[in-house]
Amino acid sequence: MNKRKLIVTSLLSLGILGYAGTETQAQEVRSFSNFLVTYAGAEKFAPESLRKSNTKGVINLSNDTGTAWITASMKNSDGVHRGGTSVQRGKRATFTTVKAQVGYKYRLGLRKTNNTGGGKVTIKGSWSASGG
Repeated sequence: MNKRKLIVTSLLSLGILGYAGTETQAQEVRSFSNFLVTYAGAEKFAPESLRKSNTKGVINLSNDTGTAWITASMKNSDGVHRGGTSVQRGKRATFTTVKAQVGYKYRLGLRKTNNTGGGKVTIKGSWSASGG
């Protein structure tokens, strides 16, 4: 009987570990740095991220000097908006995606949210099309 309990417990543990491993692999985190973004200029695009699961997108901005707000817009290869958010430097934000499909790559367009403090800032951070 003890041997049977040990086998059942071991199998359950492996199942839980396997599930946790799958969740960890369900995102492709892409980093970006030295991004000069402006309020009036064109979006600056972070490296593409492969969408691996039907979860929210996520962006994590490093805590640089200043408190600027950044607008992030996830787009497909045709430039169609698939989700986004505004996030302050030094913060993490998740966002709902719209018609974003698993197995496709997406880009994250970044720009300054408002025209305060000179209109441009340099940012760094990371993002994932499926990680929230």
